[in-house]
Amino acid sequence: MFLRALICTVFVAASAALPAWGVELSPFLVRNFSPPALVHGLAVAESARLNPTGQLSARLGFDLASNATINDSANESILLDGESYVTTLGLRYGISERLQVGVELPWVAHNNGSLDGFIKDWHDFFSLPDGDRSSLPDNEFHYAYDNSNGDRLLLDDETSGMGDIRLLVAYQLLANKEMAASLITSIKAPTGDTDELTGSGGWDVSIALSTQRDFKLTGGSASLWGGLGGSWLGDGKVLGNQAEDWAFNAWAGAGWSPLDWLGLKLQLDSHSALYDSELDELGTPPLILTLGGTLAFSDRTSLDIGVGEDLAVNTSPDVTFHLNLSHKF
Repeated sequence: MFLRALICTVFVAASAALPAWGVELSPFLVRNFSPPALVHGLAVAESARLNPTGQLSARLGFDLASNATINDSANESILLDGESYVTTLGLRYGISERLQVGVELPWVAHNNGSLDGFIKDWHDFFSLPDGDRSSLPDNEFHYAYDNSNGDRLLLDDETSGMGDIRLLVAYQLLANKEMAASLITSIKAPTGDTDELTGSGGWDVSIALSTQRDFKLTGGSASLWGGLGGSWLGDGKVLGNQAEDWAFNAWAGAGWSPLDWLGLKLQLDSHSALYDSELDELGTPPLILTLGGTLAFSDRTSLDIGVGEDLAVNTSPDVTFHLNLSHKF
């Protein structure tokens, strides 16, 4: 109920502020928010267009991931039942024509949540698969993993805390009216807590190529974007015996702006397996579809709203809700 009211309020507010602002089409800043995955510092779908010299941009992101999966094999078992929240303050600053620096400060929380009933209705309404949700009790909280080698993960008390901070440096390879490309490097520091699943306990380094092609249409504008990234996952402590040393990820998306204050977007995200496991939840690459759009409140302020679905069932959260408020100073 709260989520529905929030979305309706945002759209009403945007419609009331109808002056034309020319919305900027750019990727959703989303990733796999499954508890074993969100602790790692994989590259994210950053915009291919960097800030000009001297411009500071800030964002406040909020991602709510609902996990509901239970699975086992001959040697392993996993149960992920609960909700994870990631609130992120992000800053980007253009220090020259081609160079940008940034920082991401996340706050991570895990608890039982209250959206199981709403998500069941959501899946029924859109005829989407419900995964294991129907076999799990509503609004319970339990994240657990065991294997025959004695590796274990357990979190059944609600928790929250600072996540792993990321530092970013981006270089503008190409930028004109139609096309843009940039190279983004990031370092993730182990500032989170492995026992509370707010961090991996290790340093991660990633590098990614982000590209975008923009089109001017008779009725608005459109964009296509995509990117490839590679990450060294460091010496993490979360299921450290099974964690992969390297991971690769990719994204592709498209946007259409039929009105100056509105952009409609979709995006696919995937990454290689992060753990050596027979279970889909750990050892199978996910495929996440995010649908939504961007509302421009002014020429400097905009809001992204998105809903993510796990097209490869059980490899990522059942549903993820994404909000990202950004402002350019």
